[in-house]
Amino acid sequence: MAVSNFQFHCPRKPRRRDTARHFAAAFLFPLSLSICIQGNAAELLYIYSADCPACQQFDAEVLTYYKNTDEARRLPIDKIGLAAWQAGTHPKSICITKQVDVTPTFIAIETCEEQDRISGYSQEELFWMAIQRIDRSITQGASSTNAHEP
Repeated sequence: MAVSNFQFHCPRKPRRRDTARHFAAAFLFPLSLSICIQGNAAELLYIYSADCPACQQFDAEVLTYYKNTDEARRLPIDKIGLAAWQAGTHPKSICITKQVDVTPTFIAIETCEEQDRISGYSQEELFWMAIQRIDRSITQGASSTNAHEP
């Protein structure tokens, strides 16, 4: 006899906090869309969890001085809590990205669309290698796009 993984979920009555969340999402959507679409600037979204040891390591080893680097000028970092990201309450959570399953996750976005990502963090050197690769690919993509403009 085959066992099915099918589960039936009865619709539940919306709770007050669900209604508030939907109202907030409806209110924030136009605002967040305008934030995401303003300009074509690339950005690095850093999805973290406060109890994540790798996130704490990244904060201590890289985040403290990231804003002073050349990479930060081209890929400014936006630190976002995992709960806010998954709940859709952060303005940039409407951007077109794949699901975030681990923290830390670094998502390079441009015009509110995921271009690349780094999942996890173990060493500063590996992070910088990945950031340089992402930076080069976004910069090359931008220069090839501008070459076609009249």
